[in-house]
Amino acid sequence: MKKGYTNDKVGLWPVVSLVTGNLVGSGVYLLPATLAVYGTISLFGWIITSIGAILLSLVFAQLSARIPKTGGPYLYAREAFGNTVGYYVCWGYWMLSWISNPTLAIAAVGYVSVLSGGLSPAVHFLLELGIVGGFTLFNLFGLRVTGWVELWITVLKIVPLLLLPLIGLFYIEPTHFADLNSSGLPLGTALNSVAFLTLWAFVGLETGTVPAGQVLNASKTVPRATVIGTLIATAVYVLGTVAIMGIVPPHDLVNSKAPYADAAQLIFGGSWGTPIAIAAIITCLGTLNGWLIVVGRIPYGAAHDGVFPEIFKKTTKHGTPYWGVVISSICTLPLLLMSLENTLLEQFQFIVDMAVTLILLVYTVSVLAYFKLLFRDGKYSITQILIGVGALAFSIWALWAASLKMVLFSLALLICGIPMHLWMKRKARPRR
Repeated sequence: MKKGYTNDKVGLWPVVSLVTGNLVGSGVYLLPATLAVYGTISLFGWIITSIGAILLSLVFAQLSARIPKTGGPYLYAREAFGNTVGYYVCWGYWMLSWISNPTLAIAAVGYVSVLSGGLSPAVHFLLELGIVGGFTLFNLFGLRVTGWVELWITVLKIVPLLLLPLIGLFYIEPTHFADLNSSGLPLGTALNSVAFLTLWAFVGLETGTVPAGQVLNASKTVPRATVIGTLIATAVYVLGTVAIMGIVPPHDLVNSKAPYADAAQLIFGGSWGTPIAIAAIITCLGTLNGWLIVVGRIPYGAAHDGVFPEIFKKTTKHGTPYWGVVISSICTLPLLLMSLENTLLEQFQFIVDMAVTLILLVYTVSVLAYFKLLFRDGKYSITQILIGVGALAFSIWALWAASLKMVLFSLALLICGIPMHLWMKRKARPRR
């Protein structure tokens, strides 16, 4: 099997980079400081979410091996439960994807602002608009080109994120881990909070399944890429948290605005703000590129099945469903306007929290689809059942950690899809 590109189809490593790149986003540079307030218990949170993410990646790996077509979670939900469930999974997954994309452009420009000494809100917005517009046009060139670029961007951002923590392991101070729970919250509450924060890092582990129709030998390539990509991201996040918590004193880490830069300064001396800011910009842009690859292909399979409007199945000569990419980017524009005001940014964060909760619902339905397809086909092992049980338990626990309020608001996003669903059902009725 070739691992490069042939006829606009991609091989193993571009899909691995898509999964890894979409998992390792801008949050990687701030998570150690965000988690520092909880103390050493944050490491236990990483252990729980890492195990849960790996179990979920194994579920998606097996689903993609059974159904190696473009569509991802939508495809599995429709195959198991029919068009209606498939539609709402597609609607929710598509919405949460383009809702989250503006955060990457906003974060990238935020780091540009740090390098330049500050930018006005208007310049912020124009740069964000240029980034989204530029990557939208770039994605029209097809998966062969965007996948190649995603591969190299992922290498550029993963190597330093692994290298610094590996060196940092030799500079760890064990006393920094003495306080198990420094948050003041009950142990169970603190662990739930940490789990939800660390779970954000694994949103996107299923993205390699979405463009499966454009992957060489998809039934083998996509499962392998999903698991490998998730394992690489796990190593980046866990190693980074352990090393930085062990290098930077706890009271300094809690107040740090650039944990990786602070750790590098303690190891090597000098100022590392600029290199870390450049690395963060590359990370944000690479993740945005990866999610744009995915967001246009989410409704593509649904459109072919008559579940989404036909406009979403139109493609360029390179196989890119261009209306899916363009419409998704247009939908992000009102959200980019929120960067003009701090109060609106706080509301935007609330929307993103809903989107994260929404993907947990998508994961839960996907695991249920996994069970349905296993039992329907009558071909399963004890190992497959245990993987599914573990993934389902983790998804339900994570939803509980997200709070009932966030679940209800996420369900409200699904309700917004009712008008289009009714319209599509009406179009599907045979004329008399």
